[in-house]
Amino acid sequence: ARYQNELAGVDTELLAERFYYQALSVAPQIGMPFNQLGTLAGSKYYNVEATYCYLRCIQSEVSFEGAYGNLKRLYDKAAKMYHQLKKCETRKLSPSKKRCKDIKRLLVSFMYLQSLLQPKSR
Repeated sequence: ARYQNELAGVDTELLAERFYYQALSVAPQIGMPFNQLGTLAGSKYYNVEATYCYLRCIQSEVSFEGAYGNLKRLYDKAAKMYHQLKKCETRKLSPSKKRCKDIKRLLVSFMYLQSLLQPKSR
């Protein structure tokens, strides 16, 4: 269903997500479904959701090697976004736009901190 969503343009994302959760209910020790859920999450919430899924995959009894690369890619993005956000000026924004920027800053900073706290074993 996920590949059908990506390749055929058919909106099957919710179906794919359901199948991955079903796989986890059958074999919770397998990390691959978490990796796939991370891929489905894409960049929602500034990659926080995908990061969670990749970390769950890595921490699974049977992890998936590709999750390490996926996680590193997200951490690299977070570092880049973090350094760009530090340069942004928010004083001249309306309150609602400032709130959105503040939420983005919080999530990106959280991701950057998470990347700094991860062991560099891989």
